Amino acid sequence: MTALHLCFLPWALGGMHAWSQLTSLALAVTGFFLAALPRTPAGTCHGDPGPLYWPAARLLREPVFWAGLIFLGYITVQGFNPAWHFQSNTETWWLEPLDPVSWLPTGVDAPYARSNPWRVLTVFGSLLCLVASMWVGFTRRKSFHTLFTVLVLNAGLLAMFGLVQRLSGTPLIFWRYVSSNDKFVASFIYPNHGGPYFYLLTSVALGLAWWHAQRSRQQLDNSGPAAVFVFIAACCGLLVVFSSSRMSVILLLALILFLGVSLVFKLRRRTGPVRHRPELLPLVLIIVAIVSIGLVTLQTDKLRERFSDLFANPTVAVLDRTLPRQAAEEMFQDRWVYGWGAGCFRYCFPKYTRKYPTIHYFPHGPRRYWEHAHNDLIEFPVELGVVGLLPLAGVLGCCAWRLYRRRVWRNVVSLSLVLGCALITVHAWVDFVFQNPAILLTWSVLLAGALRWTELDQPGRRKVTAEPA
Repeated sequence: MTALHLCFLPWALGGMHAWSQLTSLALAVTGFFLAALPRTPAGTCHGDPGPLYWPAARLLREPVFWAGLIFLGYITVQGFNPAWHFQSNTETWWLEPLDPVSWLPTGVDAPYARSNPWRVLTVFGSLLCLVASMWVGFTRRKSFHTLFTVLVLNAGLLAMFGLVQRLSGTPLIFWRYVSSNDKFVASFIYPNHGGPYFYLLTSVALGLAWWHAQRSRQQLDNSGPAAVFVFIAACCGLLVVFSSSRMSVILLLALILFLGVSLVFKLRRRTGPVRHRPELLPLVLIIVAIVSIGLVTLQTDKLRERFSDLFANPTVAVLDRTLPRQAAEEMFQDRWVYGWGAGCFRYCFPKYTRKYPTIHYFPHGPRRYWEHAHNDLIEFPVELGVVGLLPLAGVLGCCAWRLYRRRVWRNVVSLSLVLGCALITVHAWVDFVFQNPAILLTWSVLLAGALRWTELDQPGRRKVTAEPA
């Protein structure tokens, strides 16, 4: 169910619409229910199955789970305690002030179809159920390997689909859906969503390729699926280039270079002739991928034009992000404790753009309305405030500490997953990547999966799991 859920989101236009987010919530709740069903301990005999136990009981001992519940409760309070009411007519819209409880977090009473705290609660509720079901339902490394493999295969299929779609020159997604953005990438309406999703899955594919190459060496087997994963990574990387997202291309090259350099250092520490090292194959393929992507980048007129604009007018390109960030910072300072309400940035931001009128008029066309700050690391504090960020900070801090304790840099799969998630976080400084449910949920599952993989990949733990009880 977890794999089905994560494979559904990118095909459903990234999960950006209300119908796909409600479907995502239904899948997440169903998956959590199935994972929480009572079961018998693994390895018991059929004649004596032993007592039943509830896997969900593990969550009660996890501080991260309680922090997630507190975060959902915080958004719920914002939804029940609106400070403004959204009104509109055929020409414009406005906010009417209400009388909320002053000492509680507030939000905006707006339509669900546009955005409001309940819409955000739907997405983060799906996220919590999805990660919780994976945490209690996946008890072996093989389960995570299957999940990661399915995600990579799904991304590879979607990438090849996107390449065919681009070569055909169709102006429609799936040759049927009229996109609000003519620069769509595969099934993603916004190119700065498609690019991050595919380089995130590129990191997973390269990590699995490296892992399979190591297993081939240990088992003295020259064959293996490492080359298949590198091919899928190349397809995803090629689509990132065709997305014309400058930041996505830069981070993709940084990802490949980092993994390539790490692999070179791994090989230098080993002894024996180079020709006897099966890891050399993915290294050569990674180098070929770097050169190929670089050549494709230089030959892509659209992307070359975007980078040329960046170098020719760096001031304009910088203002495209710095002015909205300055306005959002002023917005945060006015309500820094509780925030303006989850999903309510678009309603309150116009008040602060009056000081920066050029925000609405950039060289690539007029921008009359900002739905997001194009900077998630600012937009989340604006909407949630310091109090709302505390549970999220606790979750991320706990995960980082546990990854450090497990020496994540010694595990190739976990290292690749964490590196991909880190690059997405860097990208969030210049765009609203976490506002896309396909990216947000996949990012969260991969980060949690990296932690569980390091725990289950310990030699002693694998021995206990392999032996029957």
